[in-house]
Amino acid sequence: MNGRLEITGLKKRFGGLTAVNGVSFAVEPGEVIGLLGPNGSGKTTVMNMVSGALRADAGSIRFDGVELTRLKPNKIAKHGVARTFQLVRPLPTLSVAENVLLSFAFGRKRHWGREAQMLVEEKLEFVGLGGRGGEEVGNLTYIDQKRMELARALASEPKLLLLDEWLAGLNPSELRIGIDLVRHLQGLGMSVLLVEHIMEAVRALCSRCVVMSAGEVIASGESEAVLKAPQVISAYLGDDHA
Repeated sequence: MNGRLEITGLKKRFGGLTAVNGVSFAVEPGEVIGLLGPNGSGKTTVMNMVSGALRADAGSIRFDGVELTRLKPNKIAKHGVARTFQLVRPLPTLSVAENVLLSFAFGRKRHWGREAQMLVEEKLEFVGLGGRGGEEVGNLTYIDQKRMELARALASEPKLLLLDEWLAGLNPSELRIGIDLVRHLQGLGMSVLLVEHIMEAVRALCSRCVVMSAGEVIASGESEAVLKAPQVISAYLGDDHA
């Protein structure tokens, strides 16, 4: 499947604010990497540049050897990159299955008719929504909206999945379900870049972490060591705790 992401010297400015300043890291094939940091540290801006929602001012984003830095989101999706959002954005006038079906138009391969319908049901079954494709999106619980959001991302058949606080707002039992789903994806060989504030999920899923503060990487390496680093504790809790 491959799925290696390499980010080098990435920069993004908004007027006089430098949101991302010289960020570099890699995600290896089949690896789940945590991209962490306090609010406003630049994590989601990095995700937006990788997915093509924002264009980088400088630096390079390469995926499986292909330069993505100047490509539009639909072209990036064709190369095997998909993402979820912290706030689920369903199309409320469509059914659950129709929301997922739309993603096939932007994926690596084109599917139509009966084949597409079978693949939609396969994705819904994978996330725990099997047999519920005909339901209205507005009737779904919060965890089921999250499941649909994941199924929609998976419908594009990505090699790299960008999860932007996908686990946020879940209760403990729902969180366990979400963690297990991400583990299953990793078991299938998918690479995952995970922006997350829930440390239980980070420790359960991420072999390595990259921590940002004020637009820069302040720590990178094995998760347990990084989460104990004084500069990381200081970024989250202040110098007194560090």
